[in-house]
Amino acid sequence: MEKNFIDHCKTRFFRLFCFVTIFTMFVTATACGNKDEPGKGVSEEFKCSAETLYFPVEGDNIILTVISPVKPEVTISESWVAVGSFETTGTLNNTYKITFTATENLGGNKRSAIATVKAGANSAEVKLIQHAKPVLEADKASVAEAEKPFSAEGGNGNFELKYNLDYEVESSADWISITKTRNPQVATIAFTVQKNQTPMSRKGSIVVSAINNSEIGTLTVTISQEAGEGRKPDAPLNMTAKQIAADIHAGWNIGNTLEAISNGNPSETAWGNPKVNEAYIKGIKAAGFNAVRIPCAWNGYIIDKNNYTIDPMWLNRVEEVIGYCINNGMYAIINIHWDGGWLEENVNEAAKPAVLPKQKALWTQIAERFSAFNERLMFAGTNEPYQSRQNEFGESEMSVLLEYEQAFIDAVRAAGGNNLERTLIFQGPATNIDLTEKLMKSIPTDIVPDRLMAEIHYYDPWNFCGMEKDEDWGKMQYFWGERNHMSGSDRNCSRGEEDYMKGQFDKMKALFVDRGIPVVIGEYGAILQRNLSGAEAEYYLASRAYFDKCVSQFGKERGLVPFLWDTGEIIDRYSGNIKVPEIVNAIMDGSEAGKYPF
Repeated sequence: MEKNFIDHCKTRFFRLFCFVTIFTMFVTATACGNKDEPGKGVSEEFKCSAETLYFPVEGDNIILTVISPVKPEVTISESWVAVGSFETTGTLNNTYKITFTATENLGGNKRSAIATVKAGANSAEVKLIQHAKPVLEADKASVAEAEKPFSAEGGNGNFELKYNLDYEVESSADWISITKTRNPQVATIAFTVQKNQTPMSRKGSIVVSAINNSEIGTLTVTISQEAGEGRKPDAPLNMTAKQIAADIHAGWNIGNTLEAISNGNPSETAWGNPKVNEAYIKGIKAAGFNAVRIPCAWNGYIIDKNNYTIDPMWLNRVEEVIGYCINNGMYAIINIHWDGGWLEENVNEAAKPAVLPKQKALWTQIAERFSAFNERLMFAGTNEPYQSRQNEFGESEMSVLLEYEQAFIDAVRAAGGNNLERTLIFQGPATNIDLTEKLMKSIPTDIVPDRLMAEIHYYDPWNFCGMEKDEDWGKMQYFWGERNHMSGSDRNCSRGEEDYMKGQFDKMKALFVDRGIPVVIGEYGAILQRNLSGAEAEYYLASRAYFDKCVSQFGKERGLVPFLWDTGEIIDRYSGNIKVPEIVNAIMDGSEAGKYPF
């Protein structure tokens, strides 16, 4: 009885197992075309090689491989793609290579279709996708209207944009504000131009650029505005170099900003500083500085390497920053700064054939563009020529440097306009005082008398001014000036203090000032050491402020015009508020005490 019962159960279980197995095989054989998963069949006898086919913009032929026991049929939901040939392969003639042919996508939008593949009771859907050619175009008629000059009162404008990708819009000037509306394929870029309360005409740009698409260039719409009331910047002042120098109370550098470059890509904000605004410039003036040195990069903004053509948008931006200074009654200096080293690292005969024409071309464009500014704007031909290789600087390199500087002066004078009255600044070798005294036995010539200045920089002793860690050749020194020494410390300066500074400045007075050529101390200062505390920090900060005071006073007394190097530490780059008053106060004390000898 028990055995029969067990046999009976086994029989029923076996029948149930066979039924489930047969049913599963039946479902598997007939369920290849599940539309919830396009292109995926569950039978090994019916398969599609892809769920989605992507076609390039220009169109192409793409093959879909289908495994099927019978010849499949294909229908397509859209007409931009067609089915071409069927090729049968495989030992059982059950593999079909189906060619899909797409035409060129001449529209502005991505397009898609569905290919339905049927083979008996099996079916699958394959997505067909073709991207559109990237489009980012401005309507020419609306741009022409937007680029008409605005009156000094300002106003509103707009232009239309055709697009099929993500983009961003940016204004190069804070007096141009932007609003935008986006609709499918067409957008309106609206903008407002503020009233011009400055005494000069101005230009700015609205730049439209694609996001994450390097194939599409930028679109630039130039916005110009007439001058407001007041003295025009093109009215010559008829001031000589000595008169300008005598009028400069204290000078300031906008360091690490318009000369910034990262991984070969120039950007005003690449080194962490914000874009220069007028509030910052006004803050510099309110602190007591009436001259600003604006280090500039140009090489990365060249858009035509054969002719060294500078991007007009960058010229607009530099002009805007110059305008902030000139419109506020200040002097301004622009230069070709380190700029990737194309000139600074190549002051030698071998490099001269490549460097000289570039120096001429860049300064011709710069001078022509800014020719309307009067003598409050000065040009400096280089920055620190061969600074990193100054141990190699000899008479041959000095001869090449003079050629570079002569090319600069000749190009500026040939540009005409107010450039015939402009004061121009040439640099000593590596802007090093000792090298300059030793090697600069002659200077570039100028067709205009009394319009030249020389330039040196002063970071001496380097152990105090620039070292950031101890080296084999010497230690960092924190305490400068005998009154600031800490008893028993090995961090007191052992050289390069007050008498040394006076002696170095005396060398430049004898070489240049006594011959009627003022000297610009284009950069000076001491970096902030943040690793000190307690009495050491107190003595160090006093030393640092005292150093700046002495440069200001001793320099002016010998006809040297000092410009402090700052990279954003001392005056706030947004508001113009003073962040380190002890430095500003020290410079003002030195500037008041020092009197120019002319």
